[in-house]
Amino acid sequence: MYGLVDCNNFYVSCERVFNPLLKTKPVVVLSNNDGCIIARSNEAKALGIPMGAPLHLYKELINKNKVFTYSSNYTLYGDMSSRVMTSLNFFVPDIEIYSIDEAFLSLEKINGVTVLDEMVKIRKLIYQWTGIPVSIGVGPTKTLAKLANKMAKKHSSNGVYILTISKHLDKILKDLSLEDIWGISKGWANRLKSIGINNPFELQQSDPRQIRNLISVVGERIVYELRGIPCLTLEGITAKQSITVSRSFGNIINNKNDLKKALANYVARAAEKLRSQNSLCGAISVFIHTNRFRKKDLQYSNSASIIFDDLTDSTNLIIGKAFKLLESLYLPNYNYKKIGVVLLDIQKREHNFIIQDNLFTYGNTKKEFTNKSDICMKMLDSINAKMGKMTLFYGSQGIIKQRKQRIEGNNWKMRSSYRSPFYTTNWNDILRVS
Repeated sequence: MYGLVDCNNFYVSCERVFNPLLKTKPVVVLSNNDGCIIARSNEAKALGIPMGAPLHLYKELINKNKVFTYSSNYTLYGDMSSRVMTSLNFFVPDIEIYSIDEAFLSLEKINGVTVLDEMVKIRKLIYQWTGIPVSIGVGPTKTLAKLANKMAKKHSSNGVYILTISKHLDKILKDLSLEDIWGISKGWANRLKSIGINNPFELQQSDPRQIRNLISVVGERIVYELRGIPCLTLEGITAKQSITVSRSFGNIINNKNDLKKALANYVARAAEKLRSQNSLCGAISVFIHTNRFRKKDLQYSNSASIIFDDLTDSTNLIIGKAFKLLESLYLPNYNYKKIGVVLLDIQKREHNFIIQDNLFTYGNTKKEFTNKSDICMKMLDSINAKMGKMTLFYGSQGIIKQRKQRIEGNNWKMRSSYRSPFYTTNWNDILRVS
């Protein structure tokens, strides 16, 4: 059996952990630059606020119903997600973190007779330890566990739902649409309907080879999974083959210095991600573009790449290369909206990993530089992990000056007018109890 743990209205739940007054109130969380609504409490859903709605179109409804509005706080959400996943590992050794708010569990070592009681216990303790409410679906395959989780949210009083191969499952499948099944897109659903398959039960009873020819091998696996035959095993966390960090600016930027500050910050974040998966990169790409929706502006977009002499994870070295690329990309008299960096040619740094020597950088000087860089990067990550992000940073990332509640010299930052504090990752934001 497999279990799927899904955090309920995760971003909203994270905000509620540190502000219990929100627990029965309508709450929404916004996307980057406070553009669209990307998370809603059940109370906000009941008001008719749709997912992905532009904030400005629902401002009147939000104000009228006193809906609490928050900018996205991914630092907080990422840390809370890590707490939930770490807690799950306490109960089962094998888990697959599927997304920031979902994880599959292998339940093969849990007694089938007591699985319901075990899942209810896990759900209760996760809430007690982290403050995050979760729903748990259980099934003989990952696809059925995913479906069971949907049922847990809608039809279970204890937040847990178990699906087995039975007549009851047949009835459930007949009442669902094809798009309700994990992995079935609208396009695939239309193809299936064209041959007379109109619901998941008919898909379950179909010829797997016919489905493979119609859509793909993934469709064939879904048929078997709906029959209770596992085709998808738990996957471990795999290292990324490329790392991209990019943001739209809170304000239009038309000078090179602000672009350099933004780029330096994005490189620093990308390099941190690179080191967190114990990898090195061999190339970098930088891209830049204006706002295509501002028709009155001159439009421009471009990108450039460079290959390193040696594999590296050094933030300062990568920043230097990124700045060279920006020099070649930047054109004056344009209003820029976005810049981004992509780390390429990523290779895992194993315990006995040997970097291939370069003809022009071989020797003791290179090895000494590499060792010093490794020590420096470990120190940088260690201090920022312990004391909070940006405790240590490079001068090229820019220094923020606080004056009269205004942030100056930071035009490239995203708009986050309603962001909550970094409760769990910044010493200055720790809750104070009076």
